Amino acid sequence: MKKKTIITILLTLVAMAGQAQEFTPVVEDSIDFVITGETSAASDTVVWWPCAPFMSRSVDLKAPVQNGQFCIEGRLPRHYFIQIGDYEGNDLHFIVEETPTHINLVTGETTGSELQKRFILCQMRERELDKVGEPWWESLSEEQRDRILTMRMDGLQGATVEDSANMKKYNKHMAEMDAITLQNIRENKDNVIPAYYLFIRMSYLTLEQQHEFMREDAPYAHHPAMERPWKSYWGTLQQMSLIDKPFIDFEAEVPDGTKHLLSEYAGRGEYVLLDFWASWCGPCIGSFPMMKQLHEKYIERGLHIVGISCDKDRDAWLKALDKHQLSWTALRSPSAKGDAGDLYGVSAIPTVILISPDGKIISKDLEGPELMAKLKNIFGE
Repeated sequence: MKKKTIITILLTLVAMAGQAQEFTPVVEDSIDFVITGETSAASDTVVWWPCAPFMSRSVDLKAPVQNGQFCIEGRLPRHYFIQIGDYEGNDLHFIVEETPTHINLVTGETTGSELQKRFILCQMRERELDKVGEPWWESLSEEQRDRILTMRMDGLQGATVEDSANMKKYNKHMAEMDAITLQNIRENKDNVIPAYYLFIRMSYLTLEQQHEFMREDAPYAHHPAMERPWKSYWGTLQQMSLIDKPFIDFEAEVPDGTKHLLSEYAGRGEYVLLDFWASWCGPCIGSFPMMKQLHEKYIERGLHIVGISCDKDRDAWLKALDKHQLSWTALRSPSAKGDAGDLYGVSAIPTVILISPDGKIISKDLEGPELMAKLKNIFGE
């Protein structure tokens, strides 16, 4: 497809983003499924749980292992995804279907449907890559890992030659993982496998890649696991549609319990940086050191940071403000229809949006180094 055509399509989608978007899942009938297998692990059980469209392991289901053999039987909606693990890192994901599956958790050797075999093949590609990446990552100290993640998220002042080398190796591994993800999706556009990969890795895709895969007519488009990818996609398009438009006003709570409008801060001659976060969001908390650095550096030069918490629990919000000593303007707009996040198309946090002194939105969702470079370009050193 020509680049000009792609841009035209994207602009059309951006124009559509202002329209109400609703995801309609197609939940298939529940069916009985059987997965047998073998493992060389020493544990006397394997553990399994539904993993997509679910996100958390609220309940681990166990099956006994006898002479290295196990049998898992259950009942779930057809085409849901489950995960099975043996406590030694030989985890694999499976598609719930009528055809019985037999798996060797160690080698990935599979008998069953062609769809299940294709799904296991995708994961074995990832496992081969992890055989190189995981030992290297485990060989690093906790401090070295923290420095890599800090560099990737916020940039790292005083980075050493070793830091740069580690960062290069980390980025190479992530790029290879991204390439495998794209291969796995593109080779399976005729079935439900992409729903799993879009569920777990949507945030790693470029907008053009998202547009390639997020198609209403795709066989996986209405799989229940696709609710999160669709909301993320529509949110991104909505944010794009806001660029160069006046900020959208809203009312939110401040720590003393009173309500204030965004217009009390935005459009009043200063740059305003909206930072959407929550007390339970690890990456949000991880970004606070950088945000404090930016606040200290630019507050006297015309930057006003407004932190917008998505916390439903007011006490958790207040405790986080106190614990992390956030000194900029604090608002709380819990996730609900019509809240600040909804107005600004926020589908994942942290998300930052920059508003110009005259009240126009000039950038969205800039991450660490990009945000620092943007503000440096505006204010200088």
